[in-house]
Amino acid sequence: MNEGNGRHRLPATGAARERVRLGKRLSGWLGCTALLALHHLAKRAPVSLVYWLGERLGKLAYRLSRRYRRVAEQNLQMAFGDSLSPQQRRRLAQQVFVHFTTSLMEFLLADRLSPDDLRRMVTIVGEEHLQRCVQQGKGTLLITAHYGNWEIAARYVTQCKGYPLSVVARDADNGAAARLINRLRERGGYRVIPRGQAARPVLQALRRNELVALLPDQNAGDVFVPFFGRLAGTVAGPALLALRSGAPLLPAFCTRQPDHTYLIEILPPLEIQPSGDKERDVFDIMARLTALIEQQIRKHPAQWLWLHNRWKTRPLEEAHAPSIAR
Repeated sequence: MNEGNGRHRLPATGAARERVRLGKRLSGWLGCTALLALHHLAKRAPVSLVYWLGERLGKLAYRLSRRYRRVAEQNLQMAFGDSLSPQQRRRLAQQVFVHFTTSLMEFLLADRLSPDDLRRMVTIVGEEHLQRCVQQGKGTLLITAHYGNWEIAARYVTQCKGYPLSVVARDADNGAAARLINRLRERGGYRVIPRGQAARPVLQALRRNELVALLPDQNAGDVFVPFFGRLAGTVAGPALLALRSGAPLLPAFCTRQPDHTYLIEILPPLEIQPSGDKERDVFDIMARLTALIEQQIRKHPAQWLWLHNRWKTRPLEEAHAPSIAR
């Protein structure tokens, strides 16, 4: 308490936390306002302008977002080491920003895309793998990544191919933004299952012989598997769901082409032979899925979300290991 003016002052640490909270609220409000404005624009502007704006926004975000620029360049350094020069890393990081702002603009204009538009935009190969999985009658766990444009793939699979699809995804932190994103997804024909409470609705969808898309390429602490030559904390959910339900794990990736069309590649389902050792089986399954994701990223590295701190969570034994000068 300041006795001179009678006003209460927060302790220094409390004031700092409050400033952080206020900053997050402000940035969330600004981000949501920008998203709503871009959605309004994307619904009305010529498609060529939407793509042009997506590219310019990516270049601007790369220049202004010091935090995510640093995360992207550090991730690329960890993944590719000296095989990329500093200039090449910076150029690739900028391409990552451009790819994802362009994908965002595509997502926001997706309401304008008819099934015929999607058929013109998308080529699919390997659909026979999906058909065979569906014929088994146990549902299908589609495994993809924050790569290319999986939102376009989801629309295409539901609207053009008629497969019922749910996607497990984390809601945006801002409530209004989350409602807009989920509304656009559901208008696209696919259902959103919130991450963190997904097990029961996923198993129910599989029992109905539906498709469920999972994106197990972000930081978690369930199991640690190799990813670009170092251990990365990964979710165990896809492996556990497959072992429990008997549903096949089907990798699929949607890659942007230079002319803004897309190639959906469906790979053969992962062969699973349970050993009776659940922990070992989960590690084996997630390591193999992560290796497939890495293989795809290496083909088109600008199309993966390097802005995410993929190696943030570390194994317990590594955290307690003595540091070694290198």
